[in-house]
Amino acid sequence: MSHVLDSLKLRQSESEKLKINIKEDGYYSISVKAAASTNWQEDNNESLMLRIYLNNDHHQDIVLFYGKQTFTYKRLLGKMKAGVYEIEVICESPRNNQAFAEVESFVVEKLHLSERETLAVHYAPKLYGRAVYSKYDNLYTDTPLEMIYFFDVWEKGHVIEYHMVFSHEDEGTPAVLLMSKWGRLLDIEYMARVYLNEENEIDHVDYQGPEHQVKRYKHSLNENKQVILQTATCNGNFTDEITSDYHFSFIPSYEWKVEQEAREVVMQRFPYINHVMRWEAERQLQQLDVPYHSIHDIREYIYIQSSVWNVQLGQPSVDILCRLEGEEKWYSSSLHHTTIGSFSAAYTGPYNHFATAIRLPEGKSIHDVAEVKIVLINNTLLKAHVKHLKVFAFDEKNELRPYILLECHEQLSPVEVEKIIWRKEK
Repeated sequence: MSHVLDSLKLRQSESEKLKINIKEDGYYSISVKAAASTNWQEDNNESLMLRIYLNNDHHQDIVLFYGKQTFTYKRLLGKMKAGVYEIEVICESPRNNQAFAEVESFVVEKLHLSERETLAVHYAPKLYGRAVYSKYDNLYTDTPLEMIYFFDVWEKGHVIEYHMVFSHEDEGTPAVLLMSKWGRLLDIEYMARVYLNEENEIDHVDYQGPEHQVKRYKHSLNENKQVILQTATCNGNFTDEITSDYHFSFIPSYEWKVEQEAREVVMQRFPYINHVMRWEAERQLQQLDVPYHSIHDIREYIYIQSSVWNVQLGQPSVDILCRLEGEEKWYSSSLHHTTIGSFSAAYTGPYNHFATAIRLPEGKSIHDVAEVKIVLINNTLLKAHVKHLKVFAFDEKNELRPYILLECHEQLSPVEVEKIIWRKEK
């Protein structure tokens, strides 16, 4: 580990140069511990970015989205050979030229990786920022936060599938339905599938293009060149046609265990993303007049993770509901199986493990929940198995934490369409 920078204050267009000494070949990260005068909840002062140059070449950008709170932004420096390098850090604040960054430290360290982690890091795509509403959309909306991945197989070897976690999505599914369908306002999107051959070299790459269409990456990948994509749409889809001039180098930070957990496990593993999600919602979603777009307070929800089996995925299957003490009414995760045309508010995703959320009445909390039940909401299904249930809620410190952890394996059918699976102890 090398601490290469002491405390530093940078304003618009100000820069600092420093030398780093890489002592041995390997994969390296940079960690910038910094705060800024910006505030993700404040219009036109949401963030700024630090532009990183390596030996005079633009290497990447880091959006300081955590505002006045000191936060460590850890990013990928890449595969480096031993030697001395010059890094330049430039402050750019296009939304507020009076804003400034306070960098507490700048650390370069070698990554100690397993064989699988090495493959995931080596082939991690570089992501260019979205430039739809403005030149630098991700400095104030839908900013990328984490990259996760999982391994799969195909006839010639391994596949690495990468997913990107964004703070929200401006267009696409309305906010209230994001909560019912996915249990979050975060946008977690399939980014790319990197197909490797027997020698762990790239054979080809597919990615999620606009309208959720899977596209074949068309640029040359000879000599294992890096996959480069850009956020192309306001609902987190991608393109290999690069038009923006800012980009990010994320470290694949978590190997998602697809057969054991929902993607929303990131909300527990990276608690800070819930803060950014809440701040963006408070800035963008509180004052909207359209009911399905408006979220008053994400802390009014309980957040649920479960799994459904023995059903054809991609269609609505089960609803999860709760009843509060002293009430007969049941509150539904799918808004009592609301449909808008062919769109269902219930989970219809491609994975067995899923997340959803239930909004509680104002003034009520997880402590008022008396019962939880599951209901079969698709009358074309002969059966559906529901396994395990986790219920999370925000505590008094605004941290998302578990309150109900239930090991269960329940079958629903047209004969028994609903079951109470949890009751509060008297």
